Amino acid sequence: MVVPERGVDVTFTVDEGQTMALTGPNGSGKSTVLSALAGWLRPETGHAQLGDRTLFDEHTWIPARRRNVGYLTQDPLLFPHLTAEANVAFGLARAGVVGRRNRRDVARDWLGRVGVGQLASRRPGEMSGGQAQRTAIARVLASGPELVLLDEPLSALDAQVVPQIRELLAEVLTGRTTVLVTHHEADVVALADAATTIPAPPPSA
Repeated sequence: MVVPERGVDVTFTVDEGQTMALTGPNGSGKSTVLSALAGWLRPETGHAQLGDRTLFDEHTWIPARRRNVGYLTQDPLLFPHLTAEANVAFGLARAGVVGRRNRRDVARDWLGRVGVGQLASRRPGEMSGGQAQRTAIARVLASGPELVLLDEPLSALDAQVVPQIRELLAEVLTGRTTVLVTHHEADVVALADAATTIPAPPPSA
């Protein structure tokens, strides 16, 4: 994958069901890589393959809504006007969950799995940062993505919450194909099966 205007040139492969950690200094393009995989940014050259589908190459571009990719950022980005349950239920149509009752049941099950089942009726403004991030994790995974993208998912949390969320991610990501961007060695050790480093871009002329 090459994005010259952002100084990104990287190649890596993630085995199915494994987690690849992308590391490197600030400005090396780690988040740019995730944006390209998610369909938010179109690289100038390169290609990405997910299973037997080409997400992009010089002839192909699958839009984000059709990629079946889940993206979790350091900011939970929950819909502020929706309850936790409604936030998780929002993407369940993509996972093939039909009917309001079924979506409610699946959403509640996922909220329970991430430890915030008692907060189903709360809106994001009524949650702590850790609770909101747990809800965001449930929303991403409940939709059944083929690929999970994590962009510094622990960096915005209070230090005392980080070990709990890291342990939760280690549990729920088992067997899921994942690309993790992180600056922290503890995240790599706890969550990743392999790692690759993106070097800093060359200095501007």
